[in-house]
Amino acid sequence: MRVGLIKPSNSGILGLEMLTFVEPLGLECLAGCLEPAGHPCRIVDMRIDGMDVGMSKIEAFAPDIVGLQSNFTTERNVTLATAAQVRRRLPGATIVIGGHDASRDPHYYLSDDVDIVATGDGEEVMPLLVEALATGGDLKSVLGLELNTPDGPFNTGEAPMRDNIDELPLPARHLIDEYADKYYINFRKPLALLETARGCPFKCNFCSVWKFHKSTFREKSVERVIEELHTIKADNVFITDDIFWLDVHRGRALATAIKAAGIKKYFTVQTRTDIICKFPDLIKQWKECGDLAIFLGVEKVDDAGLKSVNKGNSASNNRRAIEILQELGVGYTCNFIVDPAWERDDFTRLRDWIEEMGTYNSGFTILTPLPGTDLWSTAKNDVTTNQWEMFDLLHTVLPTRLPLADFYDEFSRLWRWLMEVRFKHRSKTMFYAKLAAAVATRKVTFKSLRKGMNLASAFSKPDAFLNRHRELGEAHLTAVTPGLGDAIDRPEPVGHLVGGPDEPCETAAEA
Repeated sequence: MRVGLIKPSNSGILGLEMLTFVEPLGLECLAGCLEPAGHPCRIVDMRIDGMDVGMSKIEAFAPDIVGLQSNFTTERNVTLATAAQVRRRLPGATIVIGGHDASRDPHYYLSDDVDIVATGDGEEVMPLLVEALATGGDLKSVLGLELNTPDGPFNTGEAPMRDNIDELPLPARHLIDEYADKYYINFRKPLALLETARGCPFKCNFCSVWKFHKSTFREKSVERVIEELHTIKADNVFITDDIFWLDVHRGRALATAIKAAGIKKYFTVQTRTDIICKFPDLIKQWKECGDLAIFLGVEKVDDAGLKSVNKGNSASNNRRAIEILQELGVGYTCNFIVDPAWERDDFTRLRDWIEEMGTYNSGFTILTPLPGTDLWSTAKNDVTTNQWEMFDLLHTVLPTRLPLADFYDEFSRLWRWLMEVRFKHRSKTMFYAKLAAAVATRKVTFKSLRKGMNLASAFSKPDAFLNRHRELGEAHLTAVTPGLGDAIDRPEPVGHLVGGPDEPCETAAEA
């Protein structure tokens, strides 16, 4: 069977792809399972090609099966629109949708143009599904499917989750060769993704990752990670693990093995501040593996806030971890989510915390109850819109305590203030000199540079966020009464993590 795999176009209104734009690793992992079994695959990234060119590529490939990946809530409508195009141009193909968002809400995707929704780890589902289609087998015997039957949806049961993920084939990275130089993080490119573990044992209420993986944590061996690193050509590597270094002993062994193999990369990782506090020697060791940048889930600036999201961490750990990274000279980004129930004093408190800690490389998104999270369960009745593109973490889909215009005035002021203080504490001449050097050495392109500058400019203006609400009508411009915090079962807000359930990265488990 010939299998076409599509990453649909972006559909967020503003879109975090302005900061980070990553390869469809999940699709590569699926193809890594299917091609050795005799099923030729082609990956089409419509975020780069666009709908017309992308559909022409898929049509020319003449697939028997077309799989579409929908990881994020904002991708719902564009994924279904793409499925409709596939149905029109390839009426005989079996259309399958999978991905993190499809797994957490499969019924949403069962339109007339979709035959099957695959849920769970893609490598456990798709090979058996393709084989059943190839041999005329009974699809109802394949676990992990939501079938669109004439009698209505039919669920085949949960897909298995293997313990030893070393058994999974290497991703078919050759299938994205034509796109490989287009992926980036901030101003660094080309960028590759590397998965070394799946899952998370913690249960933050804004995140659905732990639910997807049923609170499990599965890691690849050091040997397997090194094998995969040898296949990555890009100088920049984003490690997709939700919490890197959770297994500290493996973290040390992996750093030793990377150094011994002579591998030098610019690694970006995501981890917890309590791990940094307990094991600063581990951070020192990883500095020797090349350049290192760390995404910190600060989330809240006080203990009450951390407890409210069930983080299992402390504000003192957040502070101490930042001090350790500053002492070691390791780059980091602190991320916060702004709560729609904030008053003006809450915005001031966040600015004061950043100023005190010197964490000028920070980012802000808006608390968003995404389907599949505990927060969705408590807040869904307060959601003000059914426009899924608004769930891009940069628009509020919950009522605001402040008038909406005032809320976005404060939100955009955060971004504007941050740009100002960055330059205040950094030499403009040195900053632009480094950018010029990056462009000259082709580590940065003018296109990605413009995107970054455009983002900074756009986010500093309230209308960048307000315009979509105006398009939706005046009903979205009203503030909520002071009872909001109790209505959706959350305490007085302080801040949240930008990562959470819709991080700007994709893993094979989200295929």
